[in-house]
Amino acid sequence: MTASVSAATGKTRTDGPGDALLRLRDAARAMRPVLTPLSALVVVVDCDLITHFASRGTGGFTAEGMEGRHVTEYLPEHVRERALGAMHRCLATGNDDAYCGEAETDGEMRYYDVRISALRSDDALIGLTLNATERTEQVKAARAIATQARMIESMLEGVAVIDEHGVVGLTNPAFDAMFGYGRDELRGREMNSLAGWPVGQRERWQMLALAGTGSMAVEFDAKRRDGRHFSAAGVLSGFEIAGRNHSLLVVQDVTERKLLERAMLEAANREQYRIGNDLHDGLGQELTGVALMMRGLAGRVATEYPPILPEIEGITRLVNNAIESTRALARGLSPVNLERGGLQDALEGLAMHASELYGVPTVFTHRLGANRTLNAELANHLYRIAQEAVRNAVRHGQARSIRLHLNTVRAKVKLAITDDGVGMPAGAMDATGMGLKIMCYRARILGGDVSFEAAEPRGTRVVCECPLEVGNVRVRRIPGARVRG
Repeated sequence: MTASVSAATGKTRTDGPGDALLRLRDAARAMRPVLTPLSALVVVVDCDLITHFASRGTGGFTAEGMEGRHVTEYLPEHVRERALGAMHRCLATGNDDAYCGEAETDGEMRYYDVRISALRSDDALIGLTLNATERTEQVKAARAIATQARMIESMLEGVAVIDEHGVVGLTNPAFDAMFGYGRDELRGREMNSLAGWPVGQRERWQMLALAGTGSMAVEFDAKRRDGRHFSAAGVLSGFEIAGRNHSLLVVQDVTERKLLERAMLEAANREQYRIGNDLHDGLGQELTGVALMMRGLAGRVATEYPPILPEIEGITRLVNNAIESTRALARGLSPVNLERGGLQDALEGLAMHASELYGVPTVFTHRLGANRTLNAELANHLYRIAQEAVRNAVRHGQARSIRLHLNTVRAKVKLAITDDGVGMPAGAMDATGMGLKIMCYRARILGGDVSFEAAEPRGTRVVCECPLEVGNVRVRRIPGARVRG
């Protein structure tokens, strides 16, 4: 109840709750042109839930058509119970309340948050205001995120979100199981403790973070909780969260595949080595014997049958050419022989062969530590990498000179091939050719990596670094190749 003075009679007049609502409705109607464009729907009802004002229409009614109607007449049937429960609680306690509602509009479901507030006049509760705000987009976004989360949770691949400092933020169950940890046990751990490159060196994580939203294929040696190692391969992608750089790592355990690939390549290498030795020690020796016999025969012919001596000498030359071809084939199939000088002699031979065959001056230097003996697998793969790099320098780089350098530092061996050609074109790693990819693959087998750098003042520098054997245990890591301009 409120007391007011009539301007006409000058007498005091007492207003009831209905009068206060009428004045509120009239004031709200005057504000309707301002309220209508707003996304929120504002409704005023009295204590009997009869509508006195609506900022705009809903439920098939216009704003004016809603006035005088009970809220149940325009509320969707499936939300009436929720809505009436919230309104009655607000009327009973005078405290604000709320409910979530949804309604189908033009065949699409729309979602709303409805906040209910008590209306008072002189501390007397005279009605309620309903403020409905649409949250359809938020609901869709939340459902999309929940769907994506379920998809990630059910993926067979391991998924982890890692910040720019290399610290694990989120993982899925497959990632936890892959590394042998329980749910959420990896959160807050550094990837340094789980794997080698690219997650083993913080500087490379920072380089990737600076690269923005790019992605790259990665392969690395990973370590389980119990200390066992396995080969992991996948994709590392950069993205932003709240203005900070993060990386999404999606990996698979490819240990069996790597073992199979390694076994196949080793089998091919063994077969090449066998054929090369057979050519050198079998056919090559037999042809050498034929050449000696022809030389002896030529001595007799020179005395007894001089007219046919030129033919004998011609046959001898053909046999000698066949011997050289056989030796070249043998060197190509088994270029590194640990019993005949190992990798150093093989690379010296490669430099001499390149100088003679291509006419490009090629030199080989080395600085190997004392008692550093490279095993056959390591030596063969390094030779093949050098061979492909020299071939590319001549054919594609138009090099005028090439330098090969081999050295060992601590527990690593480093092979560098530098030329002064036109340089490596952009996108070379994405080309259809297999040469560069096979070089990278060979390096990964050795637990190392290959980098392609711009040489100064011009040309390309190919560098392969990989670990030596330590005792009987190979320190292996399987990184992806990187290209630096």
